[in-house]
Amino acid sequence: MPRFIEKQYKSIINKSKFIDHWFWTRYSINPYNGCQFGCIYCDARSDHYHMPEDFENEIVIKTNVGPMLDQRIARARTFLPDVVGIGSVTDSYQPAEKKFGNTRTILEVLAKHRYPVHLITKSTLVLRDLPLLEEIAQQTWCTVSVTITTTDPEKSKLLEKFAPALAKRLDVLRQIKAKAPHVQTGALLIPLIPVLCDDPLEVEALFTAVKQTNADYLMFGGAMTLRNRQADWFLHHLRTAKPEIYPQYARLYEFTLDGETYDGRYGPTHDYMQAQHEQLLSLSKKHDLPHRIKRFIPQDWRKTNYRIAERMLNAAFERQLVGQSWETLFWAAQNIQNLKEPLETVADRGELGKIKNVRGPIKTRLEKILNEIASE
Repeated sequence: MPRFIEKQYKSIINKSKFIDHWFWTRYSINPYNGCQFGCIYCDARSDHYHMPEDFENEIVIKTNVGPMLDQRIARARTFLPDVVGIGSVTDSYQPAEKKFGNTRTILEVLAKHRYPVHLITKSTLVLRDLPLLEEIAQQTWCTVSVTITTTDPEKSKLLEKFAPALAKRLDVLRQIKAKAPHVQTGALLIPLIPVLCDDPLEVEALFTAVKQTNADYLMFGGAMTLRNRQADWFLHHLRTAKPEIYPQYARLYEFTLDGETYDGRYGPTHDYMQAQHEQLLSLSKKHDLPHRIKRFIPQDWRKTNYRIAERMLNAAFERQLVGQSWETLFWAAQNIQNLKEPLETVADRGELGKIKNVRGPIKTRLEKILNEIASE
């Protein structure tokens, strides 16, 4: 039985120095700490996020979220409307939301200030707020991503015991497309659970199921990570439920089989990831199901900066997946979207080369794109 702890925080919204190149978020909000869905692989169990130790039973309810958020946005000197990620650490539509309504309150404030939103959830409760999400989508931009790690009910019971079943999550995708047509929606195969959920036939079944919902994308890009408390928790459950595959994890993550605490890799070996990415890219193409989310493009002086950064970041993401050099392109894009003025103004001064990481072929390609945009 979960225990709810109400707590007043000093802040409710976090601003990142660089925009997240997977989910396009500049800001992040977590309405709750701890998560009743209790997925055993969840990275939020690690020490990095400072969550309650009894992660699924001790749920911290952030109080006064509406007035705090409203005042923070209204008074912030450095805030511009940009994507707010909700539920990136814990599910914003976990059962506590039915009682406390923090997520709904936050969405109302963001709609008031015309901020775009990206929600990540496994819950059917998101359907309650479809009219509000459609309003935000028509004002600016709104995306709902539903996490789906497996099509196998037995595996789901092990990994995500208290989360809604696959059929219900797929129905969420269908209903959003039917009832809120301006809301972009898709599935996240994040994380990919090695060995347990990487069978090619099972993965393709997931693509097929998501495609049938008319979703806009199925995003992937990372296998499950392991670190400190989260690693110990997951491996304990794996060793109990699936002892036969435990040694395979020791090889993939290179940890000591009988160690007292986790001493392995953060992610699986490079060879494993390379093979998985090749398979996933092939399935994305086969099912005509994009693996990238179309980003929010502001209709102010940042418009060209964001459009070009999106192209570059998508290309960097592709290069990273297939093991090619990507870092220079990635950081050039990040620096472009962090400019304090329009890229056209920088180009008119002949100073594109002064943007960090913009050089050589990147600079040449950037000049070509700017010419294309100018002629549109």
